Amino acid sequence: MVPLRQAQALATRQRLVDVATELFALHGFTSVTTTSLSEASGMTRGALYHHFANMTEVMEAVFERAEGFLVAEVNHSLTSIESPAERFLAIGSAVLDVLAREPIVQRIVFVEAPMALGWSRWRALDGGRSLGLIQDILEELYRRGELVEAVDPQMAAQLILGAINESGMYAAAAPSERSSRAAEQLTLLCRGLLSPRSG
Repeated sequence: MVPLRQAQALATRQRLVDVATELFALHGFTSVTTTSLSEASGMTRGALYHHFANMTEVMEAVFERAEGFLVAEVNHSLTSIESPAERFLAIGSAVLDVLAREPIVQRIVFVEAPMALGWSRWRALDGGRSLGLIQDILEELYRRGELVEAVDPQMAAQLILGAINESGMYAAAAPSERSSRAAEQLTLLCRGLLSPRSG
C-alpha cells in the first residue's frame, strides 16, 4: 500500500500535469506561467516547485504522458493485425488515426513540445517507446526474410520514426485535410522496405 503522503504527492503531481496539458493545448506553452498553472490547478506555487523546477520540466511530464498514450493506443490498434507486414504497413495510419481522435495529444506531441523543449530534447524523449515499437516489427520482418535484403532494421526504424514524426507535424496544421494523405504516403514508404515474399 502506498503511504498517504506519497499518494498525496502523486495526486498533486497528476493534477498539475492534467491542468498543464489543458492549458498548453488551449493557450500554447509560451502563454502558460507558473502563476497561471498554480491558480488553474488550485495549487500553490510552492507545490508546483516541489514537483517541477520550471515550466520546461512540466512540459516534459506532459509530453511523456501524451506520447506514452499515443504509443499505447497505436500498439493496441496493431495487436489485432496478425501479419507483421500488415502491422508495419498500418503504423502510419494508426498514428494519424489516434491523432485525429485526440487533438490535444496531437497538439502537445507535435506542436507545443517540440517548440518548448527544442529538437534535441524532444527527440531524446520521443525516441524510446516509439522507436521500440517500430524496431520490434522490423526485426520480426527481418527474421522472417520479409524485408528487402539491404534493409538494416535498426536504421530503418529510425528513418520510419522520423517520417512518422514529420507526418504528425504536417497533419497537425490541418488534420481533416492532411491526415489521410500523410497516412497514404507513409504506407507507400513502408511498402518499399518489404520484400515481394511478404505479401
